[in-house]
Amino acid sequence: MTRKGKKNISYTQRLQLEAYLKAGLNKKQIAAQLGICLATVYNELKRGAYEYKRYSYTDWLGEKHYKPATGYSPNIAEDKYRLNMSAHGAPLKLGNDYDFVRYVEKRVCVDRISPSAVCGEIKRNHPCKTVVSKTTMYRYIAQGLFMGIRSERLPFGQRRKHYHKTIAKRPPKGTSIEQRPVEILKRDKFGHWEMDCVVGRQYTRNVLLVLTERLTRYEIIMKMPNRKAATVVEYLDKLERKHGKRFRKLFKSITVDNGSEFADFAGLEKSVYGGRRTTVYYCHPYTSCERGTNERINRDIRRLFPKGTDFSKVTDKHVQAAAQWVNAYPRELFDFGTSAEEFATALASL
Repeated sequence: MTRKGKKNISYTQRLQLEAYLKAGLNKKQIAAQLGICLATVYNELKRGAYEYKRYSYTDWLGEKHYKPATGYSPNIAEDKYRLNMSAHGAPLKLGNDYDFVRYVEKRVCVDRISPSAVCGEIKRNHPCKTVVSKTTMYRYIAQGLFMGIRSERLPFGQRRKHYHKTIAKRPPKGTSIEQRPVEILKRDKFGHWEMDCVVGRQYTRNVLLVLTERLTRYEIIMKMPNRKAATVVEYLDKLERKHGKRFRKLFKSITVDNGSEFADFAGLEKSVYGGRRTTVYYCHPYTSCERGTNERINRDIRRLFPKGTDFSKVTDKHVQAAAQWVNAYPRELFDFGTSAEEFATALASL
């Protein structure tokens, strides 16, 4: 702990200190000139001290005699100061655990997992010996201990948006979210989804239809040729045919916004096998927070397909790979388990 009145001085002040010594000022005068306490002057002289031989006298035979003396060097003081500063902090926990370094580099650089999620994953699955905290992981990254990982290239969280409930000028196309049961809001039951479209480059038609299960955060992504209401119904029909009669248990409800692509509420709810296959709820206008899970997962999708992506050049194989990446992402919500694991567990209980 630093004592009151003491502080570190700059390299410029060290040069001034050397000049004052050569000018013959005493230590109190130097402290007053530099605006520091007397103890700092003594410590600084000790830090920059070096020994040399100073001329003493010449004897009657003409031989010069020298005596040992102590001088002050601002360069020596600065070097010692920087060395001491670099030695501060706890020793590295990773030591020679190269498996840990390689694992982190692969997960962050190749698999695009955040360092925070990698920390949780290591604690959960123990793929290597070393276990560090999130704070320590980011400190290692800032110190440049991982090749290819730079702090400025990491994905950062966004500011929380503040939403205000708006009053609709006209009634929703279908059932309002105000009529949605409380159990859906609480995420107590499996089978309630949110649906949205992720658009691509301006003036291009292809879009992604994304569905997010509220309890498990499981994601379904399908590439569509356009965002027409009839196309959305067509792809929901394909999804129903894929799951068959189990669709009604899997998709008990779907919450959407008021976009024109979801205007055909009757077509969205009508089963290809007859009757109603699900219940569609419509959010309030301009209130995307009512589909918060959907919006949050869309941010992950944007890491793979940034804004401006031309989805006409993205294959179905790439889209499914993106869905697998999202569902295999370690999430703190599930103690760094994955949505795929949670979805499989919920599916088995049906």
